[in-house]
Amino acid sequence: MSEWIEVEKEMEEKEKDDMWEPEAMGESIQGIYIEKEENVGQYKSNLYSIKTEAGEKKIWGSTVLDDLLAKVPLGSEVLITYQGKQPSKTGRNPWKDYKVQYRPVK
Repeated sequence: MSEWIEVEKEMEEKEKDDMWEPEAMGESIQGIYIEKEENVGQYKSNLYSIKTEAGEKKIWGSTVLDDLLAKVPLGSEVLITYQGKQPSKTGRNPWKDYKVQYRPVK
């Protein structure tokens, strides 16, 4: 019998490469806020698209990020900075904090 050949999950890997998932406090992403998708994935989250110099990056929404980006018009230039994890009031999982700044594109 011949060897098994594994079928690669190209789309999933490619999509993962396109995600912005900050780990260190102070990491940031800057670009044009081009799209907001709603009810995406198993948790029905928002998925935001930012067009950066390196290409399009996607960011999963969270309570904090959803509230902040709701105030930003599509098509604006955004600067999103990860502020680290904050302890929750209930003592459960910490939440990720972000600082969001924007300006109109000229």
